[in-house]
Amino acid sequence: MITPRHLVKKYKDDYRMIVISDIHGHLDRFQALLRKVKYTPQDFLVILGDFVEKGDQVIETIHYIQELAKRERVFVLMGNCEWALDALLTIPELANQIQGYFKRVSSNGCIREVYHRLHLDQGHETMLGVQKQIADYLHDELAFISHLPVTLKWNQFLFVHAGIEKRKDYQNSSLSSLLEMKYFYEQGHLLDEIVVVGHLPTSNYYVDQICNDVIIDKEKKIICVDGGTGVKAISQLNALIIESKDGVIHYAQDYVQPLPYHQVLYDVQSSRTIKHKIAYPYFEVDVMKYGEQFSECYQKETHQHLKIKNEFLYTRDNQTYCLDDYTDNFISVKQGDMVKIIGIYDQYAYVIHQGEVGWIELKCIDI
Repeated sequence: MITPRHLVKKYKDDYRMIVISDIHGHLDRFQALLRKVKYTPQDFLVILGDFVEKGDQVIETIHYIQELAKRERVFVLMGNCEWALDALLTIPELANQIQGYFKRVSSNGCIREVYHRLHLDQGHETMLGVQKQIADYLHDELAFISHLPVTLKWNQFLFVHAGIEKRKDYQNSSLSSLLEMKYFYEQGHLLDEIVVVGHLPTSNYYVDQICNDVIIDKEKKIICVDGGTGVKAISQLNALIIESKDGVIHYAQDYVQPLPYHQVLYDVQSSRTIKHKIAYPYFEVDVMKYGEQFSECYQKETHQHLKIKNEFLYTRDNQTYCLDDYTDNFISVKQGDMVKIIGIYDQYAYVIHQGEVGWIELKCIDI
């Protein structure tokens, strides 16, 4: 059982702080991002939780963060994934949920990895036995996770994974609110501090474009950091950089996004001026007219008519859905431009060009 811990720190001198959230077992991205922002032990580093599950390097990520956490200037907070991992492996009543967990999550994560390492997939053990063996194997990792604080109050900032309830005594927010609140950015808070969160990808909040950049909302006094790594097909691992000099705060941001670059072979000018976006939680669509490459669809909650690439459409229980965050933006490029390829779908490529996500004919790219 997790007992919430709340840290309070004050620092009077100039400082540089790097804030990263939702690493989700992507150690290579995490290390690349630390190199890119030129992190040193003289910097303060805050990790806003959710560094486990969803990636292929979860145990290695935990070990790396355990080593970082030995430094006085490193603060690691708990996220909902750490909370769930601890509960699933330490509460006997939840042992039977492990199989359901395997069905819900993708094919990676440390629970599944240890499950196979210990050959528990052979079916000779009860679920209580499975739970105990995995917990024993991850004893040191779980001990580290279970003692993580849930908030860090630092000068004029409050760091927390998901959000706080609308109350001045934020410490009395429920653990569920602190670690898995879904509507914090919309509902706001009552504190004088600037609240910095991860948990939900920032792309959810961009209305007409797919963008994973850090959101700094000075009016709401909220900063959202999660770039969607491990959750979104189009994602990045973000770093918020806070620098305090002579009492004045300056913000910067950087990210890593490991996608291949390719060169454009000739100019392409798109005639489309209006673009639309499908995003959480409104993925259900009505197909109005099927096309060879793109189908004309309607999204009723957002009242949008848009063209969706056929490969992004799927049907379940007689309802049609868009597979993931999606834009019907067709972008303009010039010969020699470099684009990042997200995916290739028949005669079109889904690309990022100068921070803009959209579609371009595959034949105009040198692949």
